[in-house]
Amino acid sequence: MRSVAWIVAFMLLGNPSGPGQESPLSPYQEQSTTRRPVLLVPGWLGRSMDMMALKERLEREGWDGASVFPFEFDDPVGSSVAHAEELEDAIEAVLRQTGSRELDIIAHSMGGLALWFLLQKRQGALPINRAVFLATPFQGTVTAYLAWGEGGPEMVPDSEFLQERQRAGWPQRWVNSLAIRTPLDLTVVPGYDVSPLGIDDQVICCPTHQGLLDHEETFLLIRDFLLDRREEEVYPGAVGS
Repeated sequence: MRSVAWIVAFMLLGNPSGPGQESPLSPYQEQSTTRRPVLLVPGWLGRSMDMMALKERLEREGWDGASVFPFEFDDPVGSSVAHAEELEDAIEAVLRQTGSRELDIIAHSMGGLALWFLLQKRQGALPINRAVFLATPFQGTVTAYLAWGEGGPEMVPDSEFLQERQRAGWPQRWVNSLAIRTPLDLTVVPGYDVSPLGIDDQVICCPTHQGLLDHEETFLLIRDFLLDRREEEVYPGAVGS
């Protein structure tokens, strides 16, 4: 499967650019020395290269380049149901290659819907510690009426797919979750439909939908969340709160 092949390729390449200058440590970084592998999941029509800026930022902050994996679906406009199967294979590949017991996932846009479906399908029995959802259309987007592929109709507001997801439970039921959105999102319309109910919803001003992937304030929020072990104090929507 091509998606898993991307994981293996990045494992072999490691960090070709080498470490850059690190930003000052946050209080959360000072507490945590263990960094889990990170799987980067693109959105509708997205490719693994779209996630490279985020990979490079993680490397500059101390993540091993060989443990950060930009992912790519076989059909970038396909159904989130099929994407969930590929995502589960990718999770297994990352853990097998790194020897880790669990990993973190950062999912952009429709990629978050695949992760949401997978969490529901497996009832949380997945080796995922933390999940970040960047501009994921949990409640749909009117722009999906113009989208093609099997994934397009699934993102239409009040689609059967989304109604089933909302009845089955929000992501934070099974995994420590953080949702990030931007008020300048012209892809997910209306913008508040990226907000899952009952989760800490962070609004970042003001990158675009795609710009969230290479935005300093967004990344700092992601970094602190991945390294923070005090989720009950900071993220009330997380599991266990």
